[in-house]
Amino acid sequence: MKKIPFSKFTSYGNNFVLVDEVNSPIFGETEKGRFAHFATNMYFGIGSDNFLVVQRCTRKVLDSINQVRGYWNELPDLHEADFIFRMFEPDGTEAFSCGNGLMCIANYLFRTYQLESVKIVTEIPTNHPKIIDIGTERDGQSSWANLGQPRKITQDLFKPEIAQLYDDIILTVDNLEIGFRAHDLEPFSNQTRLNLKGYIVFTGEPHMVIYPEKDGILSGFEEVLFATSEYASTLGKPAERRVDFGIWLVDRIGLALNNTYKNMFPAGMSINFARPVSAPGEKGILEYRCFERGIFKETLACGTGAVAVSYISKRLNKIIPGQNTILPYRCRLHEPESKIKIHENETGDCRIIGFPVMLVNGEFELNHL
Repeated sequence: MKKIPFSKFTSYGNNFVLVDEVNSPIFGETEKGRFAHFATNMYFGIGSDNFLVVQRCTRKVLDSINQVRGYWNELPDLHEADFIFRMFEPDGTEAFSCGNGLMCIANYLFRTYQLESVKIVTEIPTNHPKIIDIGTERDGQSSWANLGQPRKITQDLFKPEIAQLYDDIILTVDNLEIGFRAHDLEPFSNQTRLNLKGYIVFTGEPHMVIYPEKDGILSGFEEVLFATSEYASTLGKPAERRVDFGIWLVDRIGLALNNTYKNMFPAGMSINFARPVSAPGEKGILEYRCFERGIFKETLACGTGAVAVSYISKRLNKIIPGQNTILPYRCRLHEPESKIKIHENETGDCRIIGFPVMLVNGEFELNHL
């Protein structure tokens, strides 16, 4: 029996099991993906959305990764980085990046090693891993991750069969059709098909953003997806019914788009739904929810999704430039005051600012792997 030391963190309800390999390895490289099952399984493991590993960035560590994964023809020059960010999905595949996960690691490094800011490598499973800055404020409350400039999605992640350029970064896709069984959408609609339009950008992860008030032809689409928020007027049991239906609908749309258009999204696509909710005279607040690729369900919040929503909404003139407030709808059903800050500087770098929470430190007794 092997005892695995771990920490469990949450950031806006997006929760992670974190294993520290800064000073020495806990797992072999092939074991990391296999342990993700135990880290994420709430019935026979610890329970989380994803499994995080933080490693020291050295040539030896990079070589050990590449010997097993074969990510690079030659080792990338990452000598300026202090640490390496690794994240594994429940099925063991390695993700590129994660805004909430990076803020949790920033908080962990502050708690454990008293490091206020570090340089960390993300996007390990790509040809060109990226070095970014993450940190935690001196009071230990808020953490941040500078995710850099959003980028045009690459062709290995998106096959633009029916896409058009909105600008030099954002792609648009029209006529994404999803079929439903008869009565699936009742009592909210008697339709059996949705026809959607999405905006696509890469923020460390591939994201599509849909604006339900204009990009879906289901009557009341927006009200169903964002029922009972502080901006919705109807309360009580009918609103609760819309919440349950909205949760089902987000997962149904996310799964349908990823399955029906798998040739277009070969690595999967996270699907975000967003709407501006600023009060009169304001233009800087958005509400959103996100179906995440790799997890294949809606999470309570998604950091790279919040950046995608903020970035695209600015380019569509839905919100003003600068620092914006993003409201994670699903998280706010449990924590109504939850807010994510996204700051875009003059060079276009996007910084996510939030409040990760360490839930527990423990040991997992592993019988086999």
